[in-house]
Amino acid sequence: MTKSERNPKRGACRRTVPTLGTVHVHVRAPGSGVPYRLLLVGLFLVLVALLQAGPADAADARAPALAVLLEDGAVLGAEQALALQREGRFRDLPAGVPKFGIGSRPVWIHLAVDHASSEPLPRQLLTGVPWVERLDVFVLQDGQVRSVQQAGDGDAALRGPMGSLGFAFDLSFAPGRSDVLIRAQTADPLVMPLRLLPLDEAIELQRRHDYGFGLLYGFLLALIAYNAMIFIGLRHRSHLDYVLYVGTFLLLSLAYSGHGIARLWPGQAGFQQYVILVLMVVLACMGLRFASGFLRLEQIAPRAVWGVRGFCLAALLAIGACTLFGLQSAAVFTAFVVVQVFSVLMCLIGVVGLRARQDGAPYFLAGAVSGMVGASVTAMAVWRGLPFTELTFHAAEFGFAVDGTILALALADRMRRIRVQQLQAEHLAALDPLTGLRNRRAFAEQAAPVWSTARRHGRPLSVIVLDLDHFKRINDSHGHSIGDAVLVAAARAIERDCRAGDIAARWGGEEFIVLMPETSGQQAWAMAERLLDSVRSIDLSLGGERLGVSASVGVAEWRGHDDLEELIREADAWMYASKRAGRDRVSGSPPAGDRAFAG
Repeated sequence: MTKSERNPKRGACRRTVPTLGTVHVHVRAPGSGVPYRLLLVGLFLVLVALLQAGPADAADARAPALAVLLEDGAVLGAEQALALQREGRFRDLPAGVPKFGIGSRPVWIHLAVDHASSEPLPRQLLTGVPWVERLDVFVLQDGQVRSVQQAGDGDAALRGPMGSLGFAFDLSFAPGRSDVLIRAQTADPLVMPLRLLPLDEAIELQRRHDYGFGLLYGFLLALIAYNAMIFIGLRHRSHLDYVLYVGTFLLLSLAYSGHGIARLWPGQAGFQQYVILVLMVVLACMGLRFASGFLRLEQIAPRAVWGVRGFCLAALLAIGACTLFGLQSAAVFTAFVVVQVFSVLMCLIGVVGLRARQDGAPYFLAGAVSGMVGASVTAMAVWRGLPFTELTFHAAEFGFAVDGTILALALADRMRRIRVQQLQAEHLAALDPLTGLRNRRAFAEQAAPVWSTARRHGRPLSVIVLDLDHFKRINDSHGHSIGDAVLVAAARAIERDCRAGDIAARWGGEEFIVLMPETSGQQAWAMAERLLDSVRSIDLSLGGERLGVSASVGVAEWRGHDDLEELIREADAWMYASKRAGRDRVSGSPPAGDRAFAG
């Protein structure tokens, strides 16, 4: 029996997400402004939560412009940098979040804050991305340094990031004009989103980010746990590969969003410098392993398997060498190239599977495309090619959440197909291939609980054994094809006459059996007469002459028999009694107190 399934309607949630940073830093006065349906609902909640993690919009026409200077040569001090800014050596930044690429020279960013009130102005500066190695923030007034704060993931002594918001600095501005200078340095892609927010807005922004990532990580952990339990129970390799793939992405997201160094490996600056890059390469290898196994690439494209394995080996060796020899810039370049090639390979493997008509290939290709788009958007957002916004920065999470959901649906669909095939195989194994009735093994399995119930509760139970008369003569005279036709016609006649609760089977050769629960001997006798009449009415013509068919039938009622086999042997004995009495008749055990009878 097949089960119809409904595909849930897909919803769409659109929300305007402000950019993560603009040319102006906005200062505001105090007081101003997580089965198929469950997977899809969870994905929808994840996307909504991550979209809501964007920063609150802020506007202040008095906010000064940002300016930037790339450090050339010796390390500058804050006073020196401010002097160069006043000399016009800084250049104004264009609109959007500043990006300086991989392996950039150290960057100085200047902004000015005019504070007209007589009271100090507390603000929190959120800047950078979690992988910046070193950030120095200077607040100057009248050309003098009033405060210095340092952070970064390149030294265990420095303050770490606060998740995907980057690094947080608590600042206080005295009345008048203050200059803020930020020096940023990293071998990774240098991206410098900037927010200067009231403390309550900064806390709210952090809360929304934590909720969004908490829902994402909970969703991914649920997918991992579900498929891990399936693997433990069924030992299907694809579910293990899925766990490794999604688990690697979860670790990667924890690492590059800053939650890893903030909560899982705090103070491990050397580890943080390479863990993101190494996990990017491992993710590619785990994804290709899953793709190869899920789409049976070794069967449909054996040469491609060797190409995929070669790519994974080369990628692991390259990132391993870069890590071992401390070549961070080379490691960054390697990781980004591997991820881009991996995304393309996943789509190509999906196309190969689709052309080979592999089960689940459409699911896989759709997931691969979403993952590729997400990874590519994030890579271009933090490197080059696309503006850095909240949406583009989290595109990898968006894409992978979609990818992981679709792949989970693909695995579920494959499990359903496998289960259907198993049920079909079990059903076919339980049937006699010629007549379609149960075979002897299936009869024994289904009759056992019926026998147990009847014996335990003293309920009536009867058995009919029916054997076609002169069947060997039919085979010898007319051929086995006619004999098979007689067997099929007899089986159909038995099926038509049996009740819903009766268990009918081909017992062997030309012999059939019917087990009838809640049936007395007299009722079974009436049933046997109907079966005999149905067999007599089989209409098979040979050369214009009707082929006559008859049967010898035996009936036995349970009256304290020790086991079902004993009851069947009695019915079989009555069937032979019918044959000895001249065939084409019913013989059976009488009701209690009566003598044996035959008809």
